[in-house]
Amino acid sequence: RVPQGYYLHRGHSWAKMEEGDSVRIGIDEFALRVLGPFDCIESPLLGKVVKQNESALTGYRGRLAAQVLSPVSGVVTAIRTELREDGGLAGTDPFGEGWVMTVHANDLRGDLKTLMIHEETRQFMEQEVESLTRLIEETAGPMAVDGGHLGADLYGKMPQLGWENLTKRFLHT
Repeated sequence: RVPQGYYLHRGHSWAKMEEGDSVRIGIDEFALRVLGPFDCIESPLLGKVVKQNESALTGYRGRLAAQVLSPVSGVVTAIRTELREDGGLAGTDPFGEGWVMTVHANDLRGDLKTLMIHEETRQFMEQEVESLTRLIEETAGPMAVDGGHLGADLYGKMPQLGWENLTKRFLHT
């Protein structure tokens, strides 16, 4: 689920417009449920430049690292330092208090053209859940069709899915 007004990147990061060209960035609930909980999430330091479609955030789970692509280009103006100590905080409220950094966007209009919003986001997420379901069935065998939802900590429950496989397939890194 992606709330109204949030733009989604295909690599499961999100962007929320703030004042002027300021954009708040985070990791979406899907990625946090599949890979998390993260021990820590690191972002670039204040003043650093991030570029759309390039690694900007890193979530760590033990020795495993997941690179997350930036949804927009710009200069980092704020970071959520608490996530360096407890990355699990992002999973409790991914689209609110789970934000990771804020950037001053260089070409916001151009960047937004490549992101998804509203119906496009809903369709994309449905495809991602279907892809994940197929991956689980290929790995662990058929699942009961119960109309359930994506549980938390999927990697922790099914490490046989493979960290690298999950990050490559869903984070596009």
